[in-house]
Amino acid sequence: MFRNYRDILRQMEMEMQRLSDEALLSVFGPLGATERFWQPPVDVCETEDALIVKAEIAGVQPDRISVSLSSDNRVLVISGMRTEEEEERRARVRCYQLEIYYGPFERHITLPPDIPIEREDISATYRNGVLTVRIPKRVHPEMPAVRRIPITQSETESD
Repeated sequence: MFRNYRDILRQMEMEMQRLSDEALLSVFGPLGATERFWQPPVDVCETEDALIVKAEIAGVQPDRISVSLSSDNRVLVISGMRTEEEEERRARVRCYQLEIYYGPFERHITLPPDIPIEREDISATYRNGVLTVRIPKRVHPEMPAVRRIPITQSETESD
């Protein structure tokens, strides 16, 4: 029960952060006024042997998706472009509701700092509009060996 409560709070916090980031980037972002910036919704979950990141990016062609990991292994970046057919857009006479975002997207996902990962074994699959990135945990985290400090006996009191 306690873990579930913590997960709900974490999800609420992440959603509030995503919404505020999206609002700020849409106003102050580097894109021109003609392009709309959007961020796909993302789930980050831990299993026994991996971190699983899922991004909902329906309608994006796989060759228009990029996934990268920062050099410090802490930030996963998912970016790409969802395009709309120009012919379809020109054929519109009037729109009554527009909720699907087109154009460039980018999402920075901060990974939990206390989980060592296998950088070279990360994989990504795209199916039914969902990108799934599997980040394996390091089986044997590199822990510094215990170092014994030798104690020497001093011959004088002033040492």
